[in-house]
Amino acid sequence: MDKQQADRVIQDYIKPLYGFALNRTGNIAEAEELAGRITLEVYQTLLKKTEFLDLNSYVFKIAHYVWAKYVDEKVKASSQLRIDDNELISKEEDFDEIIRQETAGALRREIAFLSHQQREIVIKYYYDGMKISEIAAVMRLSGGTVKWHLFEAKKELKHKMNTIRSIGNLGINPIRMSSLGHSGSPGSKGDTSDFLATAIRQNIAYSAYHKPLTVKQIGEELGISPVYAEDEVEVLEEYGFLDQLPGGKYRTNMYIEDPSQTKSEALHRLFEEYAEIAVEHYFKSFFLMDDAFKGTGVYIPDGDIHLLLWSLIPYASKHLAFTELDKVKHEEVSISRKDGGHYAAYATIDREFDVSFDRNLYHVCGFMNRNIDELSLKAWQVDTWWCGREGGWRDNLGSDYVSLMHVINGDLPQNHTNLDAYRRLFDKQYLLHTEAGPEVNIVYCKDKQTGERLHALLPQPSERIKEAASKLDQAVYLLNLDGQPEHAHKYVRYWSQNSMASGTMSSYVLKHLVDIGMLKVPAPQRQKGISTMMFMNQS
Repeated sequence: MDKQQADRVIQDYIKPLYGFALNRTGNIAEAEELAGRITLEVYQTLLKKTEFLDLNSYVFKIAHYVWAKYVDEKVKASSQLRIDDNELISKEEDFDEIIRQETAGALRREIAFLSHQQREIVIKYYYDGMKISEIAAVMRLSGGTVKWHLFEAKKELKHKMNTIRSIGNLGINPIRMSSLGHSGSPGSKGDTSDFLATAIRQNIAYSAYHKPLTVKQIGEELGISPVYAEDEVEVLEEYGFLDQLPGGKYRTNMYIEDPSQTKSEALHRLFEEYAEIAVEHYFKSFFLMDDAFKGTGVYIPDGDIHLLLWSLIPYASKHLAFTELDKVKHEEVSISRKDGGHYAAYATIDREFDVSFDRNLYHVCGFMNRNIDELSLKAWQVDTWWCGREGGWRDNLGSDYVSLMHVINGDLPQNHTNLDAYRRLFDKQYLLHTEAGPEVNIVYCKDKQTGERLHALLPQPSERIKEAASKLDQAVYLLNLDGQPEHAHKYVRYWSQNSMASGTMSSYVLKHLVDIGMLKVPAPQRQKGISTMMFMNQS
C-alpha cells in the first residue's frame, strides 16, 4: 500500500485503536502508550502489503498482537495486569506468515474474478497439476489457446494483486427489500417474494437496476466472488427478473421503489386529498341506496348494509379506472415466467424513517380475483387493515369459495369427510357458528341475474371524477419517478396509472369514510369476511 493510502487508513483507525487500548488498560496514560505502539505496527504493516481480504479484522489482529506483547512486558515488571488467554495471538506467530496467508487468499479471490474459461484453465493447471495438452483435450481447445489464456490470466492476476480491489457499496451496506409482490398470475414457484427471498438475490437485482452490469461487476458491487453470483444471476435471468444485454451485461426487469420520508409524506397527503374527492363525488351516493341494493337480492351478512358497503365500495372502485389513463399496457411490463407465471414484479427498498401517519392503516393486498370457470364461480377480494386477514394472496384459495358455494347450496354435509373444509371456512370467518347453524359471513350473489342487477346499480363516474383521476395520476407518477433510471420509467408509469381505482386509494377511501362517521367499523367476528364478494352460477 502506498504512503497516502496508509495515511488515510491510520487516520480512520486512530479513534478505534485508542478506544481498544483504553478498554484494555483502563488508564489514559497507558492507553496512549499502547495506542501509539499499535498504530506504529499497523502503519509499518500497511506499507508492506498491497492487498487485504478484511482490513478491519487484520488491523485488530495486529492490535491484539501488540496488546499481548505489551502485557507480557508489564507482567515481567509487575503481576498486577491480567489478560484472557483467548485474546492472545501467539508471540511465535510470524507476521511474514500472516502476510503470506493473506496474499494466498487474495490470489484465490482474484482467480474467482477471472472469466469462467480462464478460471477453469488456471485451476486445472496450477491447482490440479494438469498439463497444457490435457487441459486442451478436456476443454476441447488447442494447446496454443490454453497457453494464451494462461498468459492473459497471469497478466491480469499480477495487475490485480498490485491494486486494491474496492468493495461496492452493497458489499458494505446491503439493502433489504419489503413489499415484494406482483400484478398478474404467479406460477408454480411463487412470485417476486419467492425469487427474491434471499439478501444476495435482492442485492443482485438492485445492483443492476440503475445501470447494466456484468457478473463480475455485480460480484464487485456486492463484495462476493463472481463464482457465487453466477448461479444466482442465471436463475434471475431464467425467470425474467434480469434481462441479458449485449456485452455480457444484465439489467433488472422489474419495478423497485426506493421510498423516502419526503416522498411518503407527499403521497400520503395526495391520497388523502383525492380520497375526499372520491367520497364526495362518487361513493357518498352509495349510502343513499340501501333499499335499492337490498332489492337486488344480494346476500348481505346479518342484513347489515355497512357489511355490504365494506365490500361493495372497494369492489366498485374499478369504475374509477379509465382506459385513456392506461398509458402502459399490462402486456408491456408483464413477463411470462418459466414456471407458468405471468406477471409484472415489484419490490420496495426497506428504508427506516418515521412518518406522521400510521402505515398499517393503509395496508392493502389486492385486488385478487379467483375464477373457477368449470363451476361458473367467481370471487373477488382485497385485504386491508380493517379486515385483519394476514395470509395475502397465498391464503386466498379458490377451493375455499368452492366449499362455500357447496355450503350455500346445501350439498356439503358436516361430516368427517368435509371436516377440513369446514374448519378452514370457520377459521377464515367465511362461516360463523350460530345457534341456528353455520352462517355465511361474506357478500354473495346467488346467480347471474342477481349480479347483473347489483352491477347495474353502480353509478357511472362524473367528469369531475375523471378529471381528478387524471391529475392524481400525473402527481403520483412525478413523485414515483424521482431517482428512477430511464429504462424503469415504463414501470413507474404502469404502477402509477389509474391510481384513483387502486387498492391504495380504496384503503384511503375506507379510512376517510370511517373518520367522518359514514362507515361503521365491523364487529370483530365479522371483520375477516369483509371486502370479499362471490358470484355464483355465472353461466
